Amino acid sequence: MKAIHALTVSVLLCSFAASAGAQSQQRPAAAPAAKAALATPSSIREEHAHLRQDLNEAIGSGGQTAVRARAVAAVLLPHFKAEEAYAMPPLGLLQALAEGQTLSREQRHKAMAMAQQLQAHYPQMLQEHRQIHTRLEALAAVARQEHKPAATAFANSLMLHAQNEEQVLYPATILIGKFLALRQPGGK
Repeated sequence: MKAIHALTVSVLLCSFAASAGAQSQQRPAAAPAAKAALATPSSIREEHAHLRQDLNEAIGSGGQTAVRARAVAAVLLPHFKAEEAYAMPPLGLLQALAEGQTLSREQRHKAMAMAQQLQAHYPQMLQEHRQIHTRLEALAAVARQEHKPAATAFANSLMLHAQNEEQVLYPATILIGKFLALRQPGGK
């Protein structure tokens, strides 16, 4: 399965690089991306803010739900900080890259460095997801016992959020770094 996944990622990356190369041959170089931001996309920032708010509400709900929610927070909050430092900002460049816009040298280098940092910490990030998932299962179980559906819904939402990061967002950040490295003069 990993071989199929790696092959799929390689095919997508090569197709993306070939498409970008063909586009640059068909038209003059695009102007620098004025609106491209090397920053966590607003949709992800807002989702993280909403999850933090739901976590705070679970902590404020008292009982064993609060105890379990604090255990989630102990792992989740530092994890979010790392994501927002290097795992998510390159995703802010996706639209500009898809539109064939030219990024500044600084944007390219920072995005590649962040993607490399994510790749280096990838096993740790996934381990933290497993820890968070285990703590969320415990939170959900206690919240059901204490009849706190909002805390149960939070636990389920955060588990889905982590799955999206593992299946889509983290790989996209890593691919952005690889794509930008391929587009550098001389490739990589």
